[in-house]
Amino acid sequence: MTTPKKHHNLRCCLGIPVKFSDLDVKILRIADISTADWTKNRVNTIGVIYTNPDGGPMLLPVKQENNPIQLEHDTIGIWTWKEGANSEEYDIIPYLSLPKPPHCKYNYYELIFLQNSESSPESQDSLRFAIGSDDELVRILETGIAVPSTFSENLLVVYDYDEEFYFCVEITKATSCLRNDQLLFVTDKKSLVRYKIERKDVIDSFDPQYKNLLPENNAHLTRRLIYKKMRIATQDKLDTLDLHSDSVLFARYFYRIATRLNYSNDEKKLLNSVVIEALSNPKAQQVVTLSSENKQWVESRTEIIRSYLNTDAEVEEFVRGVIEHVPNINEEYIDKIQHVAIQGLFEKKENLESEILDLKSKRDDITGDILAITGKQTAAMEALRSLNKTVESESKRIKADQESRIKQELKTFESDRKKIAIEEIAAFKKEQLQAIAKEGELFRAEQKNAIQNDLQSLCEEVNRLQNDIATLEASRDQLDNDISDRQRIQEELSQLEQDKQTLEETNEQLKTYCEQKLKDIQHNLGNTLGDLALFKGLMLDGGSEKPSFAAVPNSNLLIRPAEDYGLDPIEIADIENLVYDLKENLQNIGVDQEYAESLAELVAGAYLTRTPLLLTGCTASLMANAISVTLCSQTPEIISVPTGYNDYFSLLNTVRNTSGDVVLLQNVIGSIDEGCYMHLAKDIADEKPGKYILYSLDFAETMRILPPSVLGYMVLINSEDVITSVETEDLNAGDCTIVAPVERKANTKGLYQNIVQLSRGMGTTNGYNLTRSTILSTIAAKDEKNVDDIILLELATYCKLLGTTNELNQRLGYLGRDDLKKIVEKLLGGE
Repeated sequence: MTTPKKHHNLRCCLGIPVKFSDLDVKILRIADISTADWTKNRVNTIGVIYTNPDGGPMLLPVKQENNPIQLEHDTIGIWTWKEGANSEEYDIIPYLSLPKPPHCKYNYYELIFLQNSESSPESQDSLRFAIGSDDELVRILETGIAVPSTFSENLLVVYDYDEEFYFCVEITKATSCLRNDQLLFVTDKKSLVRYKIERKDVIDSFDPQYKNLLPENNAHLTRRLIYKKMRIATQDKLDTLDLHSDSVLFARYFYRIATRLNYSNDEKKLLNSVVIEALSNPKAQQVVTLSSENKQWVESRTEIIRSYLNTDAEVEEFVRGVIEHVPNINEEYIDKIQHVAIQGLFEKKENLESEILDLKSKRDDITGDILAITGKQTAAMEALRSLNKTVESESKRIKADQESRIKQELKTFESDRKKIAIEEIAAFKKEQLQAIAKEGELFRAEQKNAIQNDLQSLCEEVNRLQNDIATLEASRDQLDNDISDRQRIQEELSQLEQDKQTLEETNEQLKTYCEQKLKDIQHNLGNTLGDLALFKGLMLDGGSEKPSFAAVPNSNLLIRPAEDYGLDPIEIADIENLVYDLKENLQNIGVDQEYAESLAELVAGAYLTRTPLLLTGCTASLMANAISVTLCSQTPEIISVPTGYNDYFSLLNTVRNTSGDVVLLQNVIGSIDEGCYMHLAKDIADEKPGKYILYSLDFAETMRILPPSVLGYMVLINSEDVITSVETEDLNAGDCTIVAPVERKANTKGLYQNIVQLSRGMGTTNGYNLTRSTILSTIAAKDEKNVDDIILLELATYCKLLGTTNELNQRLGYLGRDDLKKIVEKLLGGE
């Protein structure tokens, strides 16, 4: 078998060996495990890591030549494999047998059902559910349950289930023991953990995609149910199941009696272990396991035992009587006492002997060290004495030689000094002069170099000071400019403050005028619509359209084509990234951070269901640009429709033939025939599913004169309520590749009921409730609170326009949702 090198092209799976013959063994892949996390040395323990096999053979032939791995039939484990030289054979080994396995530890849970020992696991009668009470379930578990001949380290025993969940008890091999093909629990286990597991997260080895691969005569395999996740989430945990075996209860009474008699901790532990071991002995198990008739007898004896707790003498007598008259306890107790006593004495003897040997060894070591130190000191003293004698003798000899040599030199010097005095003086003078001249040259050279170095340093310092002076002068000039700019800004701020006061006065006048005009519109709607149509017609005839718009022949429609935005759009392939990118671009145009995520989820759900958005307010075009750039890295293609327009097929063909994927229709809602826009989005989605329609409405107050059922066809977003900043940033171009319609990820019925609770009495129709539940089901809202926040963004705006904000707050107060009332207050600016 080849050794995998750095896990190149190595794949990982959860598999079952199937032995067709001695020379024909294959691994049945029932789940794949990603190896992408091996480079990170960790795995995602919460997410789904065991997935259905994707690509490659489902049955992996195993090489039998020179294969040291012994494969047992019908076991389950984690395997690594890659293609061998022969396309019909594969290099496959257990995950833990890799030469250098990654630091990623995998474990998995196997689900089994409670089964009767008389029936097979495949029969319908094998399921035995404890539906009466927890006590009944405990009695079933304590008497043992039938398990497969081979099973995993971590078991989830299913004791009940419904259409959505399995209800399980967690049991591991470390906390259980196997006897007579039954799983028995250790007696000191006080409780078991229970979970609810979603059935969609369970892999079934009897699924047709696996079972159909095996011939009928070779299909003798155990059914395996494997949980896809490596760790069970905390929210899936249920109440624990408390165990109450008779042996543990009986041992507990003896422990209390021993405490009453002031036994030591070791004696109490010994007594507890003796009683449990004696009563848990498989040979005596039939005696210990009580029938329902003997249960009352045990309870009566329990009361008698408790009464003995009043006097120490009677308790002592009772304990001795139990030990003497219960053979199992007597035998175990005596064996334990003798064994512990002998073992204790033997250990003490060994410890004492070991300590004596250690002390003797230490004594010998210390004695040797003392002798060695004494010997070294004696040798050092002798060497010192010898050295002193040698030094004294050598000193005397050197002194005598020096005295003799000095006397001889003095005589010679006296005889020769007159002859050589003049020569020596001349030579000395010459040498001194040469030395002085040489030193002078060296000194002059050193001084010259030092002066040159100092001059160079001074020059560099001068240059640095000149640069600093230039920098300071530039800073001074910049400071003067900043001071001038600040004075100019202060003057502009003062002028803006005056303009603000003027605009506030004008706004109050316009507000009063609009309120009066709205009352006139409500009383005489026909005249108002006629005036509006006449005014818009005059505006169009006056040639006021923007130069970038182009007229559509024979349709009176004006179109501004879409424009590309950004050079390198980011691909959006899943809903999570779509919501994230929408949130980022909405914040870039000034949407409040508190509403950005909920608004992004609402827009994403509307887009995935191709439900049009009705954008109102003065910043509606800004929001349309942000949405379009996120979806298709283009500005929206804008179609301006004249008032009173009623040619539906011409409008349909125009939208169908636009070059942009996002189309913004202006002057449509409330200005043209309803039949031209109510079903336009659905017809476009059927023919051109890649296109998405937006409507814009300059005045949000127009919603007051529209029928409430219009919200069953579109989603209302008032840009003025959610955009709280005038500062904008560059948008992030995206390319959404999600194919609509998408699969629903949430319970539509539950969402519908939640939306009905919030919108009841707010003037909305049932079409509004149905459309919103469909939208939210596609984005799989995280929790109920998140759903309420998304619905409230639209519902609060609608109630504000209708003047029913007080009714909305009363409804939220009736539902006990003060948290939502705070959101409404902040969203509507205190209205």
